[in-house]
Amino acid sequence: MSELHREMQMVIDLMDACIKQHTDADMTLESIAGAMGYSSFYFSRKFREITGMPFRDYLRFRKLAFAVQEVRDTERKLLDIALDYGFSSHGAFTRAFKEAYGVAPGAYRKHPVPLKLRTIIKPYD
Repeated sequence: MSELHREMQMVIDLMDACIKQHTDADMTLESIAGAMGYSSFYFSRKFREITGMPFRDYLRFRKLAFAVQEVRDTERKLLDIALDYGFSSHGAFTRAFKEAYGVAPGAYRKHPVPLKLRTIIKPYD
């Protein structure tokens, strides 16, 4: 495994840890690329090459994967869940949720069905 692959795996693990702890607000492509000593363009291109998806899409899908569990397992307001996972509004959360899973979060809460969650990517296992 190359050094770049190890670094990308560390970034992926860090992203998940930050999402779980709701400390991912400042996690941007620019900040992570800069911390690794790469340009945003280079990091973005390598992230996509290694993981198969753009950085922002991976981050959004992972946030949704954590949020869907809260929608299903808690009675918290959907707006509170949306804000906890970095969505700007209930509407933005609903659109992203529906795009990813084909059902609105409110409808899913009422009638939960099995969904294909975006599990953590470990492309180097």
